Amino acid sequence: MARAKISKEEKKKIIAEYKAREKELFLKEKAEEKERAAFEKAKTPEQKKEEAEAKKKADEENKRNDKAKALADKQAKKEAKYKATAYLATLSEDDKKNYLADKKTKEKARIETEFENYRVKHQAEVSEKRTALESRYDLGAIIHLFFFNIGQSKFCQGYMNWWRKLQISHPGLSKWLYQIFFFIVFSEGVTIWQFLLMLFLPNAFSNLSGTAFVWPQVHLWTWNQVGFDGATDMIWGIFNEPVVYKNGVIQVNGGLGNFIAYEIAVFTAQCINFPLQRNITYKSHGNPWYQAMWYFIGWVLISLFCNAIWGFINPMLLHSMDYNGGAAALYSLIKTVLTGGISMIIFFFIFRIIFPAGADTTAKNNNPKATVSPAA
Repeated sequence: MARAKISKEEKKKIIAEYKAREKELFLKEKAEEKERAAFEKAKTPEQKKEEAEAKKKADEENKRNDKAKALADKQAKKEAKYKATAYLATLSEDDKKNYLADKKTKEKARIETEFENYRVKHQAEVSEKRTALESRYDLGAIIHLFFFNIGQSKFCQGYMNWWRKLQISHPGLSKWLYQIFFFIVFSEGVTIWQFLLMLFLPNAFSNLSGTAFVWPQVHLWTWNQVGFDGATDMIWGIFNEPVVYKNGVIQVNGGLGNFIAYEIAVFTAQCINFPLQRNITYKSHGNPWYQAMWYFIGWVLISLFCNAIWGFINPMLLHSMDYNGGAAALYSLIKTVLTGGISMIIFFFIFRIIFPAGADTTAKNNNPKATVSPAA
């Protein structure tokens, strides 16, 4: 439905009223935040300790309850499956077919009922949001309404309806598909970020490119002939960045300078990857500092493992590759895809451990007066 045409003066009035409401809301939120901060500051050390202990106990209780519920659900499904199998064994072939057909019909009816409930609720929310956006005339509302209408197009809604039915009928499968999709998208995105950084970042440490960084230096074999890197021995190391030469000139994609540049690129990629995976892929609401600590530990251990593999492949590439044309870019691409690909697979399962889904138990109380009052 098209918007009603109004004059410029009416538009200006509506925009001014909207901005005034937003400013009032912002000031109110800031005042409440200030009140909460003052309330927290006024607490005694004993009260803070008492609240921390109470929160810890509540978190542990929630974890126990969640674990118990998961085990109970698993046991109930197992028992239901066992009973159904035992019951089917007592039926004739015709009765078995009728039973399975009836079960399929009931399941289909359940899915349709849940989907219809979702559709009615969704249409009400869409109508409310569209009305709110169309009642505004500011630039932000116009842009928001444009993308909102795209989201409500037949194509987008067709996909969303299919996805919603999949969530209702196969919740476990849909969760895995959702996590795998966004995990791959974000992981490949930060991999591209690493690759782009490595195209120019080694130049910032060119003065260190002539310093080899190989540890531990383990001799594996001697080459039959001198390679492009000028080496005669195959040396393995967890950190393996020998000096790279081209026509006797030291190249920036080697040595200690390349190692530092690569670690910076990887670290910045993880700083981008962590909030995306935590908040979008796994929708976790756990303690972010605790999760960041385990993320960092996992990243260090996985990096050591990947570096150990790269420490074997790197000298072989340097020995056999001539850095002409796009060879340097190909070298960076091989390193990024190999080390990033291995770590990506391992990280997927680690993330499922350190990013458990669940309600946020770390949020501040929105009503500070509902908690224990500080001593005067």
